[in-house]
Amino acid sequence: MSTPLATNSAVTGEFVSIDGERYYVIRNVDNIPPFFISVISDSDHWLFIASNGGMTAGRASPETALFPYITVDKIYESASHTGSKTLMRVDLEGQQDDWEPFNTEHNGRFELTRNFYKNAAGNKIMFEEINHDLNLAFRYRWVSSDSYGFIRHCELENLGPSSCSVKLLDGLQNLLPAGTPRFTQTNSSYLVDAYKWSELDEQTGLGLFTLFSAITDRAEPCESLKATTVFCLGLDNPKILLSNQQIERFRISAEVEHENHKRGIRGAYLVNTIVKLTPRSSKNWQLVANIEQSQTESVSLQHQLANPLALAKTIAQSVDKGSDTLARIMASGDGFQVTAEELVSVHHYANAQYNILRGGIFNNQYQLRSGDFSAAVKRFNIEVYHRHQALFASLPEQLDINQLLSTIEDQGDPQLERLSYEYLPITFGRRHGDPSRPWNQFEIKLKDDHGKPLLNYQGNWRDIFQNWEALLFSYPEFIESVIAKFLNASTADGYNPYRITNAGIDWEIEEPDDPWSYIGYWGDHQIIYLLKLLELSQQFHPDRLSGLLRKKIFSYANVPYKIKPFKALLENAKSTVVYDNDQAARIEQRVAKLGADGKLLPGPNGEVYQVNLLEKLLVPLLSKLGNLVVDGGIWLNTQRPEWNDANNALVGQGLSMVTLYYMRRYITFLKKLLTVQISAGDDEIKLSTEVSQWLVDTAAPLSNLPEHLGKGPISAELRYAVLAQLGEVASHYRETVYRQESFSGT
Repeated sequence: MSTPLATNSAVTGEFVSIDGERYYVIRNVDNIPPFFISVISDSDHWLFIASNGGMTAGRASPETALFPYITVDKIYESASHTGSKTLMRVDLEGQQDDWEPFNTEHNGRFELTRNFYKNAAGNKIMFEEINHDLNLAFRYRWVSSDSYGFIRHCELENLGPSSCSVKLLDGLQNLLPAGTPRFTQTNSSYLVDAYKWSELDEQTGLGLFTLFSAITDRAEPCESLKATTVFCLGLDNPKILLSNQQIERFRISAEVEHENHKRGIRGAYLVNTIVKLTPRSSKNWQLVANIEQSQTESVSLQHQLANPLALAKTIAQSVDKGSDTLARIMASGDGFQVTAEELVSVHHYANAQYNILRGGIFNNQYQLRSGDFSAAVKRFNIEVYHRHQALFASLPEQLDINQLLSTIEDQGDPQLERLSYEYLPITFGRRHGDPSRPWNQFEIKLKDDHGKPLLNYQGNWRDIFQNWEALLFSYPEFIESVIAKFLNASTADGYNPYRITNAGIDWEIEEPDDPWSYIGYWGDHQIIYLLKLLELSQQFHPDRLSGLLRKKIFSYANVPYKIKPFKALLENAKSTVVYDNDQAARIEQRVAKLGADGKLLPGPNGEVYQVNLLEKLLVPLLSKLGNLVVDGGIWLNTQRPEWNDANNALVGQGLSMVTLYYMRRYITFLKKLLTVQISAGDDEIKLSTEVSQWLVDTAAPLSNLPEHLGKGPISAELRYAVLAQLGEVASHYRETVYRQESFSGT
């Protein structure tokens, strides 16, 4: 790759082609404050890097990191001691100069240009520093491979008319050994250093970074049997250093010594050699790092390193395969488009990409794996699973989503039908979280313990449903399944739990010693998201919702929160939710016996209590109406923010107007949906007794309002009177359901 020598300090950006691939380059990137970048792959890699080179990376989750998982501010500060490190002693026409690319402490010594590149696909980045005084350019590029981990491609290019000799020290610093617990690394990193054991396989140059023993305070032996591995390809017989202790020796022009074993200090993998460059030539090499490698995998690497050229070719093929797989994932979510402006197309791609990363992608269009479906049923409800084992055994290995729903409906078991409707064969997604949000612990689970493909998703309520809403435009046949997942996870008092996963729902538990721990209902975006899903269903499948209005295949989440009575809400709107430890214990017992369905509201017969679609659509509406302030908005009083309104986002109090506006649109939608039923002569749909009474009691105070509207401002007295009437009605309903821990029937 050749770079022009012209210099210009202005920060500019443009699309360029490198090795046949489109990249966006920010030139003179060091003239703007450092910024944060994420790099993805088709597999379970995660890499977060700053534009100044500071980074963290690993696979699956922060628990299995290659470089320490730290917050963004610390990543910015880590560029000098974590990740890439390069030092050069350049001999050009008899004159020697020391050059350390990307070392800001050496700014001013040379005329430099620093550029940053990221490919349009989002899985490759490149740092470039051009030394105009020495006529040299150094670049390193991060890519990934499912089989080989993280690959750092390096290139040193001679841009000038004269030959030069470069004494090189290049590599990676602060490598974590396999098995390093994140909590210990974060809170007791010096203790972790004492356990570190770094050794080199002399014959192949393979670096093995391990723990001398697993870190534990128990009086028992505990072996650490996996390694972080690093090796270098492309340099002939370099000296290899396993620590950064000799960097200062290199800086003072002393010879560094080969290291084959280091203990009790932070690991590094640095290569030292001499590179000779003729005019307009370049030298390329790569460092390859992977985590959690078993003894078998490490030995396999040793064998492969016996033929470096073949291994380099295999790695390149693996990288290309990963890029192709990522492109296919993005294509299946309609991530590619062509417009007259490349920036617009890439921006759409990036939006689609991050939507898929959080919400996932449907695994194989509309084809389902019957084995995964039956496993999901078993995970949620062991009783339902046992009574339909013969059916599961008779299903073909793969079948269409509508074929599955039709087959399940023929069984006449509403519990099984509920589970089949909310089944979502999603993969590739991960709960949102990164070093800027370290409290959100992401996990990228794409394979099971045996290396087989795994269907999995997890996300906070607000995040995952907004991602799925966009995804459904590409997969409309799953719209009603997402609606079922949404509704089956909402509570009898009209709210939603904190987190949705393929293993059920989760809620927050208050921990007095953790300042980040808090409870409360996140009702944010509830009406809005549900409405948009319903409108999508009507748009693609005009008759499906009508067919579900009477069908009792929906459930209620059984979250051990209790909203206080209305009078208590008035007394202290900041303390409104109680965590019921006894109810939580009963739920745990049900989960242990039944599966994830144990977190759903049980009926009188002990099975999951099921209701029809209309009831599930009415309950969240009634819960919002129970907090209606006429001529104001919806009172937020469940201790968690309503992100619809920026003014309320932090405190979680006040009135939400956006929710109120969408409630109007929601009611209009329900009226049209029910009008179709009434016009067809189907004017009776049964509700649970308590919900039916709540609906009647809520309508009463609202029916008296029209005569007061349009006659000037609503008085404060009237606003409070209506709020109190609606609030007491909702409070009475809640207290009844809380006391019964269920409904009395229809």
